[in-house]
Amino acid sequence: MKKILLIVIIMITALPVLGQTFSNGTGGGDWSSPSTWLSGVVPNINSDVVIAGSDSVSTAAGAVCNSLTILSGGKLATGIDSISCTNTFEVEADAYFYNASTKGTVPGSVRILDAASTVVHIGSGTVGAIGNSEFGNLVIQRVEGCTPGTSLTIKGNLIINNAGASIVFRGARPATGSQSHLVEGNIIVNMGTLSCLDVGDNTMFGIWNVLGDIVLTGPDARFGCFSSANAAGLGVYNIEGNIINNGGRIQAGTSSSAGPGIGIVNLKGNFTFNSGAFATNSLGSYSLNFVGSGIQNFYLRGANLNLNTFLHDTVKAGSTVIMDLDTNKWGSATGGDFVVNGTLELKNVSRLTGAGTFTLNPNGTLRIGSADGISLSTMTGSVQMVGGRNYSTEANYVYSGSSEQVFGDGFPSSVNGLAIGNSNGLTLNGNLSVNSSLNLTGGSLHLNGNNITLGSSASLSETSGNTVKGISGKIVTTKDIGIPSSSNVGGLGAVLTSAINFGNTTIERYHSARTGSGNFGVLRAYNIQPSNNSGLNATFRFHYDESELNGIPEANLILFKSVDGSDNSWTKIGGVVNTNDNYVEVSVVNEFSYWTLSGTNNPLPVENEITEIPKNFSLHQNYPNPFNPSTNIRFDLPRAAFVNISVYNIIGQKVTELVNRNIEAGIHNISFNAEKFPSGVYIYKLTSPDYSFTRKMNLLK
Repeated sequence: MKKILLIVIIMITALPVLGQTFSNGTGGGDWSSPSTWLSGVVPNINSDVVIAGSDSVSTAAGAVCNSLTILSGGKLATGIDSISCTNTFEVEADAYFYNASTKGTVPGSVRILDAASTVVHIGSGTVGAIGNSEFGNLVIQRVEGCTPGTSLTIKGNLIINNAGASIVFRGARPATGSQSHLVEGNIIVNMGTLSCLDVGDNTMFGIWNVLGDIVLTGPDARFGCFSSANAAGLGVYNIEGNIINNGGRIQAGTSSSAGPGIGIVNLKGNFTFNSGAFATNSLGSYSLNFVGSGIQNFYLRGANLNLNTFLHDTVKAGSTVIMDLDTNKWGSATGGDFVVNGTLELKNVSRLTGAGTFTLNPNGTLRIGSADGISLSTMTGSVQMVGGRNYSTEANYVYSGSSEQVFGDGFPSSVNGLAIGNSNGLTLNGNLSVNSSLNLTGGSLHLNGNNITLGSSASLSETSGNTVKGISGKIVTTKDIGIPSSSNVGGLGAVLTSAINFGNTTIERYHSARTGSGNFGVLRAYNIQPSNNSGLNATFRFHYDESELNGIPEANLILFKSVDGSDNSWTKIGGVVNTNDNYVEVSVVNEFSYWTLSGTNNPLPVENEITEIPKNFSLHQNYPNPFNPSTNIRFDLPRAAFVNISVYNIIGQKVTELVNRNIEAGIHNISFNAEKFPSGVYIYKLTSPDYSFTRKMNLLK
C-alpha cells in the first residue's frame, strides 16, 4: 500500500502546473492555432502562458491570458491589437517581444523585463508609460516617428532601426512634456534619427543620459539635439562613453528650418568621426564639452567642420583632449568660444578655426603640434580662431610636434610651465619667466642669447641629451635655501650641502665653454651667490650632461673656480668624478662664486701663471682653507733652490714632509692630503738656503 502511494505522488509532481499553457516547442506558430500549444488548447483569460525558448509565436486580435512568460531564446510578436494580459508579463534574457500594437506599453499589469531581454517597438507613436518605464534592450523599428510616454530607463542597448533616415525617435515633445532618459548600455543608430526634443518651446528640455557609447553605423544614421523645424528648448546628451560616427550625420540643429534651441553634448569618452557629415542648422548654440577625467581623443576625418551656429566648447579641468584632425578643421563660422581648463593637445597640423574666441585659462595646458606654434592674430599655427586668442601667463605649454617648431608670437613671456617634447628642440625668441616647471623630455631648449628666470617654486627637469643650451644667455633662479642638504636648487644641477644657513641664494647657469691657457672647459658653468657667503664648509656637487663634455674625457674632469667667470681667471680646485651619475664633487668649500669643469690634460689657469719666473721667494696661503681632506699649497722660486716643506701640529711636532729636494725656478703647487690626520690647526713651513716662510692652515672634518 505504501509503494502505490509513493508512485501517485511522483506522477502528480511531474504534471504541469494547473492553468499553465506551453507553446509546442517545435517552432511555435499563430497564437489562435491549437497546434501552437502543447496542450492543443488556445490560451484563455485564465491561462498562464509560457513561450518556449525554441518558439516564435505571433498574435492577431483577441489574444488573452492571465500571465505571460517568454523564455530565453523565445519570440513573441503582436499585431496592431495587443495581448490582453491580466497579471504578470515577463521577458527573460535573450528573449524578444515585437510590439506592433497601437499601445505604447508592453502587456500586463506587472512587467518584468530582464536587462538582456529585447523589446522591438513597431506600432505606437509613444513608447512606454508610467508602470512600463524600464526596458532591457529597446529597439525602435518604426515607419513614423515616436516619443517616450514617460522618462525611460533602458538597462541594455537602445537601437534605432527605423524605415528611413528622417524617421525620428524623439526624447520629448510638447504632448509628453520635458523628459530625462537613462540608457545603461549603448545607443546604436542604424537607420533613423535620435533627438532630445521635437518642436518644443523655451521652457522644455529633453535629456539622454548614456552610460555606454553612441554609434552611427552608416549614411542613414543621425543623432542630434533637435528634430523638427523651429525647435526650441534645451536638448542635452550626457555620455559616459564615446561618440563614434561611421558615415552618419551628427546634427547641431534640425534637418529643416532653424530654431532657437540650445544643444549640449557632455562627453566623457572619445569623439571619433571616421566619416559622415555634421549638420549645423540652428539659431541657438551648440556645445561639445569634454568632461572626462582622463584622456579623450577627438578624431576627425573626411569633414572640415566650420559650423553655421554658435559653437561653445570646453575642456574640463582634469580632462586631456587629444585632437587629431588630420588636415581638417573644427570651428564655427558664426561665433562662440573654445575654453580650455584642462589639457588640449592639437596634434601635428590640427587647427581650431572660425569666428569664435579661444581661451586657455590659468592651470590649463595647451600641447602644440603645429610647426608654426601659436599666434595671436595670423592664420598660422594650431589656433586660428579670429574672435580672439587668449593665452594665460598662468597656463602650461607643451611643444610636441614631429617637425621643427617655433614658439610663435602668441607664446607668453611668462608661463606657469613649459615642456619641450620635440626632438628637434626649440629656440627662444625672448626672455622667459617660468613659475612652476620647465621640462625637457624630448628635446633641448636653445637660449639664443635670452635669459630664463625660474620662480621661487619653479624647477628645471632635463633628460639625457635634452638640456638648456646656448653660447649666450643664462638660466637663473633665486631661493631661500636655508641650511642646504643635497639641495639641487631649481633643478639646475648645482647640489649644495652645508651646516651653515645660506639664506637667499641666486644660482646662474651658463652654457658656453670657459677658457684659460688656450684650453676650453665643458659647456656649463655656474655662478652661485648665497646671502651668507663665507665660512660655509660646504660640499658642492657639479652635475653635467654628457652632451656638454666638449671633447673632455669624463674621467679627467676637475673643478675650476673664478671670482668673476672671465677667461684666464680660473683656479684649479680638483674634485672627485662620478661618471655613472655625471657629477664632480668637492668638499670644504667656504665661499662660492663662478665654477666650471675642465680636464686634467687641459687646465684653465692662465698659461703664464705656470711658466713665468717669479721675482721673489713666496709661500702662499693654502686653498681651500679650511679644508677636508685635501688642500693645495703654492710657492714661488725666483731661482733654483733646495726646498723643504714640512707640516707641523699645533704643539710643534712634525707630522709629514711634503718636499725635500732641489726644485727649478718657477711657480709650483703641491697637494697635502690630511685624510689620516685629526681636525685642528696645522703649520706648514718652507725652508731654503736663503729664505724661510711659515703659514697656518685649518683641517676641519
